[in-house]
Amino acid sequence: MSLIAELRISGESFALGEALAAAPGMRVETEYSVPAPAGPIVFVWAWGGEFEPFEASLPEDPTVQEFDLIEGGGDRRLYEIVLDDGPALIDPAPLHRQTSASQLRMVTLANCAIITERLPDRDSLSEYIRLCREHGYEVELLRAYPADDQHGRYDLSEKQAAALRAALDAGYFETPRKTDLGTLAAAFDISEQALSERLRRGVAAVLESTVGELEGNARHGAGIDAEAVDQSESDLLSN
Repeated sequence: MSLIAELRISGESFALGEALAAAPGMRVETEYSVPAPAGPIVFVWAWGGEFEPFEASLPEDPTVQEFDLIEGGGDRRLYEIVLDDGPALIDPAPLHRQTSASQLRMVTLANCAIITERLPDRDSLSEYIRLCREHGYEVELLRAYPADDQHGRYDLSEKQAAALRAALDAGYFETPRKTDLGTLAAAFDISEQALSERLRRGVAAVLESTVGELEGNARHGAGIDAEAVDQSESDLLSN
C-alpha cells in the first residue's frame, strides 16, 4: 500500500522566495508545470499577502525570468512564470526518481514549503527525507498515512471522525443548533464531557491540518525542540 506524506521543508532557497518575502503572508501553490528550453514554466496561484509588492519583486527575484498575470480579481491570482533553471533552483526530479515519489501538492512560503508526496512505502519515505537533508534542506515530517486512509490527511482518529460526522449530520454545528451535546453523547454511550473533548480534539486536528500547517513562522520557527521533532518523525515512520 502506497503512503501519503506531508512534510515541511526549509533551509534552502525556493522558487519565488524573494518575491514572497516582499509580501508577508503571501504563499503560492503550483497548479501546473511544464519543461521548456528557456526554463520550467509554472502556473501558480498566489494568495494571503499584498499583490502589489509581490508583483513588483518578481522581476528582481533570481529564480524568475518572466511572468504574466493570467487571472486576477478577488483574493487569489493566477500567474504564468518562467523560472530560471539555474543554481538558485533545486531540481526535485532526482529525489523523485530515486525514491519513486510523486508530488501531489506544494505550497511555498517565503522560508519554507509544505509538500505532499505519494511514496511506495515507509522505507522510501525515510530515503526521501535523507536525500532532502543531504541536499541541504531541513525537513519536518508533519504526517504520514496509508493512501487509503480517508482520515489520515487530517490526523483524525476513527472515533473523532465518527463524532464529527454524527454532529455534522445532526445539525450540531448549525445556527441555531438542531441537536444538543447530551443527545449526541447518548448515541455514543459516553458522557457529555467525553464527547465534547472528542469533538474539540477533532476540530483542532482538522484546523491544524489545514489552516495551521501553513502558519510556519508562528509555530515552527525558533525554539523548536529538535529532539522532540526527531522523535515525532521516528514515531510516524514506525507506525
